[in-house]
Amino acid sequence: MASSTESVRRVDLRQRATGIALPSWPAAAWASIATAALFVVASCWWLAHDESIPVFDAGMHLGYAIGVYERLSSGHVLRALTESAPYPPLTYLVGAVGIAVGGVGVAPAVLALNVVFVSLLALGCYKVGRMAFGPTAGLLAVLFALGSPLVIEEFHEFMVDAPEAAMVAIAVWGLLSSERFSRVGVSALAGAAVGLGMLTKETLVFFVAGVALVTAVRGGVRAWRGMAAFAAVALAIAGPWYVYEYSAIHALAHEALGAPSFQSLGIAPPRMSSANLEWYVWSLLNWQLFAPLFAVAAIGFIWTLAGFARRRPVSAFAAELALGAFVSWACLTETYVHDTRYGIPMTMYAAVLGVGWISRLPRRALTAVACALAVLAAANTLGVGFGVGPNVLVGPSSEAYEQQPGRMTLLANYGYWIGAPSRDGDLLGLLRALRHSGVRDVGWNSAQELEADFSYQGITVLAQIAGLRVPTQKPVEEARLGHSYAVLRHDITEANLGNPCIVLQDGTGVWVALGGSRGLEAWSYCPR
Repeated sequence: MASSTESVRRVDLRQRATGIALPSWPAAAWASIATAALFVVASCWWLAHDESIPVFDAGMHLGYAIGVYERLSSGHVLRALTESAPYPPLTYLVGAVGIAVGGVGVAPAVLALNVVFVSLLALGCYKVGRMAFGPTAGLLAVLFALGSPLVIEEFHEFMVDAPEAAMVAIAVWGLLSSERFSRVGVSALAGAAVGLGMLTKETLVFFVAGVALVTAVRGGVRAWRGMAAFAAVALAIAGPWYVYEYSAIHALAHEALGAPSFQSLGIAPPRMSSANLEWYVWSLLNWQLFAPLFAVAAIGFIWTLAGFARRRPVSAFAAELALGAFVSWACLTETYVHDTRYGIPMTMYAAVLGVGWISRLPRRALTAVACALAVLAAANTLGVGFGVGPNVLVGPSSEAYEQQPGRMTLLANYGYWIGAPSRDGDLLGLLRALRHSGVRDVGWNSAQELEADFSYQGITVLAQIAGLRVPTQKPVEEARLGHSYAVLRHDITEANLGNPCIVLQDGTGVWVALGGSRGLEAWSYCPR
């Protein structure tokens, strides 16, 4: 007894000396926190070594974030909240905070997304996995989610789909924690998560509708207070923005849900065709997960369905998760605008259902498979994020659709749009040097601005960061031309133009001429 009392006193004295008592969380929780922290550290390293031009939408979204920061800095809050329409403002507000802390640039905004949304994605996956299958499954779900290729890639650029995935995970955690809407306070918190999630992207409703439906049906009429609290809080948070931007949202919904002209562009096959029903399956296989993680998720989904067939559900939340995953896929498949990135918010479902069966394996098998999952997550991080390792593909590449039907990707050292950090081709540095030398406006050949490594959106946002204007009027008025106006040219280095100012990662160069059309033949100016 004396020994026990003495031990308690020593612990108490230690806590008093340090002033900090660590929470008594399971080891799996601490390991999940460490995994998320390592992911953010890896993103920091990536951003510190990358000098590439933001690709297409990444440049556009970063431009919105800078615009939101500028509106907030000038005190125009309403304009800041509507700057990014038809995209909701939450992701851009987080990016604006990063810019306020780290300055106007690419890295501060992207790093802010990492700090906030990687943490939320890991938290949501851990909590849902733990509730459904236990703490070990929670940790494995975090490894799965943060080790999936498209999540790795998206957190290296400023995009909205990965933040949406994080809010899906948090919203589903809230819905499951509401105990079928019987806990009114928790139901209100779940509504807050959904409301904030709807302020990341409109399609969040696709990914939580199935879980909300099962939760409501199971709760029944007796849980009406919880349902009312859930709906009221969600509407109070997201409703004002959607009402204010109704016309923009209506136009966007018409394009996504009712514009068959997109089929002629190859963006989506006919709705009930086999090619359309398979679209996001191939996308998951070849871009979002790669074959090994896809196999883990497929086994988990089949295992879950088999549990229903035997009338022995694999989890108390099996119905919520299975229907949530199915409704997510069905809603995405029914839209006319398909994109590989749009499936990222399904990550939590793939992760939790995928690792559930692993958590039920015997101890030795569980340890072996868990280690293999950790190695796979590391391999995807090194491959997609840093270009390390081989490409292992089975089957031919397909030109039919971007999801590559008929192919199976096992490993890759490239990403969907970006991969390893680019250490050459510092266009931002060139633009800043132009600004320092007296240039105030910059333009380029409009025929080149649809190139992935020289996109209009990417160049425009880098010019914005450098403090240069991009004239919107084409052609530019001759009265404005002179040494304050620079024209960029992107071409192969063998174009007989002399030495380029910078060379991009693909070997192409960027030349500069001053004076607009009067100087287009003199591609020899490089600022010092």
